[in-house]
Amino acid sequence: MLLPALTALGGVAATRVLQGEHGVHEREVRAAVARGDIVRVRQGWVALPSADPDVVAAVRVGGVLSCTSVLRHSRVWTDHDHGVHVRVPSNVGRLSSPHDRRRPLEPRHSVTVHRPQWASITPSPVDDSITALAVAIACQPRLSAISTLDSALNLGLTTVSALHDAFAPLPAKYRAYLSFVDPTSQSGLETKTRLALRSKNVRLRSQLHIPRVGKVDLVVGERLVLELDGYEWHSRKADFEEDRRRDRELTAQNYQVLRLSYEQVTNDWPGCEEAILGLIRRRKHLWPRSSRRTV
Repeated sequence: MLLPALTALGGVAATRVLQGEHGVHEREVRAAVARGDIVRVRQGWVALPSADPDVVAAVRVGGVLSCTSVLRHSRVWTDHDHGVHVRVPSNVGRLSSPHDRRRPLEPRHSVTVHRPQWASITPSPVDDSITALAVAIACQPRLSAISTLDSALNLGLTTVSALHDAFAPLPAKYRAYLSFVDPTSQSGLETKTRLALRSKNVRLRSQLHIPRVGKVDLVVGERLVLELDGYEWHSRKADFEEDRRRDRELTAQNYQVLRLSYEQVTNDWPGCEEAILGLIRRRKHLWPRSSRRTV
């Protein structure tokens, strides 16, 4: 009874949940620990040896897995961070090492601890996506936070209405982020570029469909197409070749194309911005008079 119940709960569970909801007796837990079938993560919590190591680490620290550590499992765009994010009770004292519950948590353990006043710890070892989003927007810089919200909306994990309800307890500066979201945005780079350019009063459109090309990331003015290549893009040769086909077709239709990489947008935005504004100053974002069109 114990192992199937623990498996159904995702591999990590509080013993009170196993006892109260699945009828598992404490002596069955002790016997399974003695046999090595399960491990004690911390007092009141057990796990299968094959359980997700991030979840085990979060529980061992003294909280639950949260923030970007939850969102990246759902393919939500977040800042690149390979550490473990843990939400703990706001009044908790000593926290443990993610590797050994008998030792204290130290900076070298690459654990980010969150102590939001507005949330309570639940019997689940992993935060739901809405709670993780609320934690993540306070954890990341503003543009990255809005990018994360756009991504979650685009993936259908939540709605703007649900976010307004969930973010009601948060400080006003974080609730204000919801005014800038765009559920059509398909990447964090797209969101960051869109917001940065709109702060310069640049008129643009997102995910515009162009015949024989498909949807493009952003169009500035009438014809300046911005294509944004994500951190993990071009893992396949076919992706690379398809991008070149699209660029060729856009050029044949007299669009101006500027393709920007993750590194360029993330680490050299001033250079990207100057290139875009330079094209605008030279009116490359507008159709030549001889080929005016409505798209």
